[in-house]
Formats: sequence, C-alpha cells, structure tokens
Amino acid sequence: MSLVMLQGRRQAAVKALLATAAFLPLGQQIVIFGLHFQFFRILIVIGFVRLVSRGETRGFSFNGVDKLFVAWALVATVCGALRDPDSIMGINCLGGAFNAFGTYFLIRVLIKDPAEALEHLRFLAVAVIVVALAMSWEYVLHRNLFAVFGGVLEFPEMRDNRFRCQGPFEHPILAGTFGATLFPLLMGLWFRGGHNRRLAFLGISACAFISMVAAASSGAALTCLTGATGFALWTMRTQMRYVRLGMVLIVAALSLVMKAPVWYIIARVSDLVGGTGWHRAYLIDQAVKYFGEWWLIGSSVTAHWASAGQVLAVDPRNMDITNDYIAQGLHGGVLGLGLFLAIIVSCFKIVGRVWRMGADSPFGPKLMWAFGVTLACHCTAFISISYYDQMQVFWFWLLAVFAALAVWLPKNAASGWVPQLPEPALPAHTLRAPETYRVGRAN
Repeated sequence: MSLVMLQGRRQAAVKALLATAAFLPLGQQIVIFGLHFQFFRILIVIGFVRLVSRGETRGFSFNGVDKLFVAWALVATVCGALRDPDSIMGINCLGGAFNAFGTYFLIRVLIKDPAEALEHLRFLAVAVIVVALAMSWEYVLHRNLFAVFGGVLEFPEMRDNRFRCQGPFEHPILAGTFGATLFPLLMGLWFRGGHNRRLAFLGISACAFISMVAAASSGAALTCLTGATGFALWTMRTQMRYVRLGMVLIVAALSLVMKAPVWYIIARVSDLVGGTGWHRAYLIDQAVKYFGEWWLIGSSVTAHWASAGQVLAVDPRNMDITNDYIAQGLHGGVLGLGLFLAIIVSCFKIVGRVWRMGADSPFGPKLMWAFGVTLACHCTAFISISYYDQMQVFWFWLLAVFAALAVWLPKNAASGWVPQLPEPALPAHTLRAPETYRVGRAN
C-alpha cells in the first residue's frame, strides 16, 4: 500500500488508505518509544511524503469546512493537554490529532475534483463485499478470519443467543456501522445506472447483511433503516423544510407527554429491537446532570456517572461512552461539541446547494441525495457508538469529499436551478383548440 501511495495515481493513493482501514485491524502496529504506529498511520506519513515530493499541495486553499475541521481538532488537542498532561501522547490528544489532521488533509489534497470520489465509491463497494464474505464465514463457522492479523477476537462474542461478528473492526457495532453508512451511497450508485448497477447491487446486499444480520447490533440496524428512510423521502425532496419542522414538533410534543426525558425513546426502541438502549439514554441523562464538569475543557473521569458501576474493564475511571456527541463534549467541552456540530451543518448545506444543480452536479441528483442521506446515517450512528478505530478514516473521507465540493461550487454553481416535480395533467374540458389561442399583450 505504501508503494501504491507513493507511485500510484491520486485516486489509487486514496484507495490504498481506504483498503488499509477496511482490511487491517488496528492490532497491526509498530511501537517505537511508546508511540503506536498503526498501519494506516504509517500510510499517512508516506502519503505526506508523496504530497511534498510531488508538489501536490500547490494551489490548495482552505475553505469553511477545512477551517472548522482545524478548529475542532485543535480545540480537542488543547483541551486534552490541559485536562490530562500526563497522557498528551494518547488517542485523545496528539494521537487523535495526528489521525484526524493526517487522514482528512491527505484525502482532501488528493481529491482535486469531487467527481473522483465516484472511483473511491466503486472501490468501497468492492471492499464491503470482501468484508461481508469474511463476516459470513465468521457468522456461520464462528471464527474471525481477520484474527490472523491480531487485534480482534478470534471467536465472536454472543449476546441474546446471537453471535456478534466484527470482522476487522474493534467492535461489532463499528463493523455494522461501516456497512450501514455505505448502504445509502451504494443505493445512490445503483440509481446512477450504467455499468455501476451490478457492483452496486452486490455492495448493497453486503451492507444489509453486515448491518442487519452479522453485527447483531440494533444501533447499526437503525442506522441502515435511516438510510432506507432517507431514500423514501426522495418523493418529498422539495418539501424537506416541512419534514424537518414536523420532526421538531414531534420531539417537542413527546417531551410534553412523556414522564421521562425525550431521549428515553432510545430505550423504548431498544425494548422492541434489542440492544442496550437504556444505557445510551442513561448516558445522555448523566451528561446533562454533570454538565458543569465537562462544559469548559471536557472531562477524563466519568466513573462516578455510573450509579451501578457500569465502567470499562480496560479503564475503570470511565463509563463506556457509547455516544459520539457526548464523547465530543468530553474531549473538547462545549466549544469542541459546537464545532463538531457546525461541521455537520456545513456539510448538509453543501449537499443542498450541490443537489439543487441537478444533472450539472458531479454526481447527479440521486447520488448527491445519497451523500446527504449518508451524512444523516452517521448522525444516527453517533447516538449509539463513538468512532475510535479505523471507522474514523471513512468518516474523514466523507468530510473531505464535502470540502472538495465546497471548493468546486463557486466555480461551477448554476444560476439557481430548482428541481420541479412533474406537473399534473390538465382535465380535458379545460383545453381549447389551438386556433382559439391568440398572440397579443397579456391582460
């Protein structure tokens, strides 16, 4: 992959990074003086050697998404150093900053034209098919093929009489989220038609199997259902402001009639589909209760949030923070959480502007819609899991594509194309013969 990164085309270099994240567990790493260099981190270093040696950073300029991303990563790094100076090299400080800056800006510089993301997407379709085949082996024979690399369990764990397959990822939920967040993108690729359809169909099937069956995760399943719902809303694409308003009104109404806080809906849903929804709702409860502890620079100790002792075996000082929004607050305080949400809002705005261009956009209207649905799927997944393994690479890839679109827009934006639904046919009795129409001044 390093050879591909150094010598290959720009699209091939991005694929090398995506392949390393998709197929190699984080257990594959080299430790030098206490510093952990996972293989995708080594590839990031090689990637920047490529950028410098080839002069591919020439002409690069920061846009709004880039600036928000830099601010978000810097806030998390500074807060981590202030909060816990002894662990400044850890994943929540310089280690996390290296992963974020390195992955995002490597991909961001390598994407000169947003249309190049189509080639990345075709490769991700192949990757998810390979991962699904390996996870089907794990599902049937209860042995993880990726365990040969180290860093993942050889035998899948069981919950509620179901084996939870994880493939190359650190946790079954993350494996399921990988499939669930690719599902809408491959649906968009299928709708794009042409020679993409066969590959897209196989990829869609693989995503559904990973997220709905193999991972045995209610969070991943709901994320996949979010993708399906997003495509179902295509018929209401010109009325989305009313859909968003309706969602806000429903949440407000539920908060008035429910005895518990509205986020305990997560627990109710979990009662129906399985999973640990109560823990996620309780976690939000505790984050609100202890807001004073983390609002400024975050917090590194949350064990006292767990009244029943639900702490991590590998880190007795903390609860299992299975919510990325809360994790962002714990890493960077209110400012870090606010910048994270600002990145998401900015990306949704970019999706809207590019989608309104219709066929003039780099992807076409339905695939562009799929990118927006994928962003919504990540927002759903963040409620049930915090990305802490190579799943971050695929999240940063998506943000880099949106940032590339933000650069492309000012140069290519049309003069205000607005999609129109088909006009209803007029009743026959309202039509007049052509000769009865006259050309003249409008009255």
